[in-house]
Amino acid sequence: MQSKIILPVLLGVLVIGISQFAFAVESQTTSYIAVDEEKFEQPKSKYNYQEIVFLGFVEDYSRGDQITITIISPDESENQINSYASKNGDIYTLLHITNESQVGVHQVNLSYHGVQIASTTFEILENN
Repeated sequence: MQSKIILPVLLGVLVIGISQFAFAVESQTTSYIAVDEEKFEQPKSKYNYQEIVFLGFVEDYSRGDQITITIISPDESENQINSYASKNGDIYTLLHITNESQVGVHQVNLSYHGVQIASTTFEILENN
């Protein structure tokens, strides 16, 4: 008797869980840019580096359109990375931090069609 009740309940929970997951995936509509870590230690040697990963999403992305990630260093100098998102609008881009990278807070701006749509920051700490 209990097995006749448990199976429909389990199926109901499974269906509800799947529908909530599908809704969460489809409801991603806000553009954003993020980094995998917020603080990095500057490498000691010119032969070493650290990778910073930029993750993000571009709302209403059209496949093949270029996106721009602008990194503004503490001295206000700018470095631009031109890239592309996946067909779904997902972003995954890498940058190397070396012993010559500026110490301090760096601003990261995401632009699409020439308009800034998201931003974040990361910090490079001086190696002691």
